[in-house]
Amino acid sequence: MYKSRKFFSFGEFREHVLSIYLDYYPTMASSLGLHEYDDRIEDYSAPRREQYLNDLRNALDTYEHDFQGKRETPRAADDLTRFECRALEWKLRDEIFRLTELREFEWNPMIYNDQLELTHLTDRDFAPITERMRSVLLRLRSYPRVLAVARQNLSANLDRTIVETGMQALEGRLEYLEGLPDRTFGAIEDGPLIADLKEAIQSAKLAISSFLEAVRTVVLPHAMYDSFRLGPVLLERFIHSSELVEDSLETLLDKGRQELDRLTLELFKVCEELDPHLSPREAFHTFIESEHFSEQNILRETGSMLERIRAFVIREGLIAIPSEVRCTVRETPPHMRWAFAAMFSPGAFEHVATEAFYYITLPEPGWDEAKRKDFLRGLNRSVLEIVSIHEAYPGHYVHFLHLHDVKSKVGKCFWSYAFLEGWAHYTEEMMLEAGWGEGDARIRLAYIQEALIRVARYLVSIELHSGTMTLSEAQQLFEEKALLRPVAARREAERGVFDPGYLFYTLGKFQIKELRTRLERANEDFSLYEFHNALLSYGTPPVKIVAEMMEA
Repeated sequence: MYKSRKFFSFGEFREHVLSIYLDYYPTMASSLGLHEYDDRIEDYSAPRREQYLNDLRNALDTYEHDFQGKRETPRAADDLTRFECRALEWKLRDEIFRLTELREFEWNPMIYNDQLELTHLTDRDFAPITERMRSVLLRLRSYPRVLAVARQNLSANLDRTIVETGMQALEGRLEYLEGLPDRTFGAIEDGPLIADLKEAIQSAKLAISSFLEAVRTVVLPHAMYDSFRLGPVLLERFIHSSELVEDSLETLLDKGRQELDRLTLELFKVCEELDPHLSPREAFHTFIESEHFSEQNILRETGSMLERIRAFVIREGLIAIPSEVRCTVRETPPHMRWAFAAMFSPGAFEHVATEAFYYITLPEPGWDEAKRKDFLRGLNRSVLEIVSIHEAYPGHYVHFLHLHDVKSKVGKCFWSYAFLEGWAHYTEEMMLEAGWGEGDARIRLAYIQEALIRVARYLVSIELHSGTMTLSEAQQLFEEKALLRPVAARREAERGVFDPGYLFYTLGKFQIKELRTRLERANEDFSLYEFHNALLSYGTPPVKIVAEMMEA
């Protein structure tokens, strides 16, 4: 029988739990800026999972016996301890749920691709290149083991959408490794290290290629589209465990449908302003998609756009931007090209390398001219403004800048999908309310379309995984309600299969807006600037935990 370990303080217990967690997720720990984890890689083998699960259960038992009361003490007690108690309990229970019920390691090959990440070591200048590349070398040598564990863990009967998406990600990883020597070897003067890296890269590429061939010949022929569902019970448990949301699926669906109706009404209003004779789809094509940057200047123009957005945020006093460091606009690396745009920020514990990269995906080199133009229409000027608000100012990049000043180590390490993406999505609407775009109907239409995509994700995730919607019906929803073209609509529908959490963009926005409304009503001297700064001062835990602290 397990005998609870005795801890002399809550601080000692907190460090113990963080050590358990970070030891299991060393790639994440390294990307946070904890560089003692740089040369380590995840082990999702059955023995390691069992050890981690036992550690979590023992820690939860200790928490319930020795520390649970600390989060229920009067407000005069240490607020930081109350917050950390609540967040630790949430994370312990959520990790146990993910290992025992969600069991993503059995059905989602994408989680193994994430373990192969190297860009946080190659692209951030936090240490001499030779030191960083020695960590890269050790991680490359671990690729065969990671993929061997993946073959052991993954079910033989996977959904075809999930299999194909995982294969595409690994093929992008191969392309990334192919170009790694050209990007890094020029700065390395250690000949033996270069030789070791060349050998390790070839071994890593062989491991990935062998894995892909096994999937292509053994798994793919038996994989069926539209064959994976969490089911309504597990989906509801997933939402509750991840975000502490108690609402039933039907209640969540009702909120989503109401939001879809509200946004659709706004869509027709703004299209009426632009041209009353055009349908919303025709208006979007005429006024939004037709105005896009050229392939040659889109990165430069995006950099100028970021400066204008940043200046607006500061001028209007919407939130503090606690750094003068700008994010650099770059083309998206090959293994991350599933997204139009993405922010790659320094970790919460990173104090040396401050580089942040705003990735923009350009057309593939092999595409013909028609396909290249069609792609650029999707990343048009107005939509790119909204996406840049979401990704950079005052969305993800500003959020990550605030993480450096978070007092709680727990708040820096644990993150909620709904808070992270909900904040970025919330800022899009908030910026327009503050006057961004000066009422330009094109900017409002771009925002509405982006919001319609997010609420469509919300509805698709719930209905797809509840078994009340097919993949084809999901695609149709994105086409008809969010104005997406068929290829983009299909890609959005397919993401819902392997990423049921993409409903959290809208759920998180709901939570933040509801918290803001409650605080506005309760405080005559409510300040939006202070609300935003206070909100981000907790890091990225579930919004419910932040609300409990801010409303105490």
